[in-house]
Parts: sequence; C-alpha cells; structure tokens
Amino acid sequence: MKSYSTIQREVDRFLGKHWREVFEVWWSCVEDVGRSLEEAVSLGLGGGSPTMILYDAGARSGMQVYRWLSNSLKLGARSVKEKTLYTDAFFTRSGMARGVEFLKEGGRNILRYKGGTIFARKRGVVGRRVCHYTAGFIAGATRLITGKEYIVEEVRCFSNGEKDCDFWVKPFGLTAGA
Repeated sequence: MKSYSTIQREVDRFLGKHWREVFEVWWSCVEDVGRSLEEAVSLGLGGGSPTMILYDAGARSGMQVYRWLSNSLKLGARSVKEKTLYTDAFFTRSGMARGVEFLKEGGRNILRYKGGTIFARKRGVVGRRVCHYTAGFIAGATRLITGKEYIVEEVRCFSNGEKDCDFWVKPFGLTAGA
C-alpha cells in the first residue's frame, strides 16, 4: 500500500490536471442543495425538517462526489483503508477540509474537522450545530467507500461554541446509547 504522502502527491497531480472537473463536481453539489431546498419549499417542507433536507442533500452529494472520485482515480478494487486515504487526501488537498482526524471516543468512531467545517467557520458561533449537510455528505461517501449503511450525527460543532466539529459515524441500526 502507498504511503499517505505518496497518495497526497498523486492527488495533487490529479487536481492540477483536472481542476475544472473538480470545480464542476463541487458546483453540482451546490446545485443539488438548491434543488432540494426548492422542492422542500414548494412542498411546504413535505413534513420533513430543514435539518433532514440538508442531511439528505449531503448524502446524495457525498455519494456523487465519491463515485466520481472513485472512477477518476480508479479506487474500486482498493481496500477500504486506501479508499479512505485517497478520499481524505482529495478533500484536504482540494481545500474542502482541513485537519481531518479519525478517532475513537468511548467506543464511538469519530471524524473530527479540526477548527470546524468550512460551513461552521463561515457561520461563526450561532449557538447550535449547523453541519447537517456535512453529516449527510460523510454518510453518503462512507456508504460507497465501505459498502455499508451509516448514520452520521454531529456531536460537537464549532458553531455551537466548540473548538472542532465532531461527527459520530455509526453503522445503520445502532441505537443512540450504544
């Protein structure tokens, strides 16, 4: 397996050659969020909460971006660990994430965005968690990386006065107390 620094260099070369495609993929995610919000408004939110609308849009975006990344970098036959390293390098090197850490906390798998997600940093401290789209994005991408369903819950948020944004990545069906 390649070292993380080798993967980063490979991703840097890819980003240099394919920056326009990368921009278009990110832009399609923004458009998808817009469509989701337009649909929700036209349906009077259809019984769903704004939080779930953003989470669902994020999950679709996470799957879309990972599918594109996997096809572009030919990640299909690689191990889950390699797919995760390539995905982390892509998000870090493209500027969509910084200082991402994977940790265990009381038996929970936590994905930490050091200093907060881009959304939380832009919003500032507003007294609540705001990273519903990011939580969904993580769930969608993780589903395709691992082939398993996950629910992602933001348990700490920069916008709620925390130092970082932490996401609990839990297998689908795991109860909240587990």
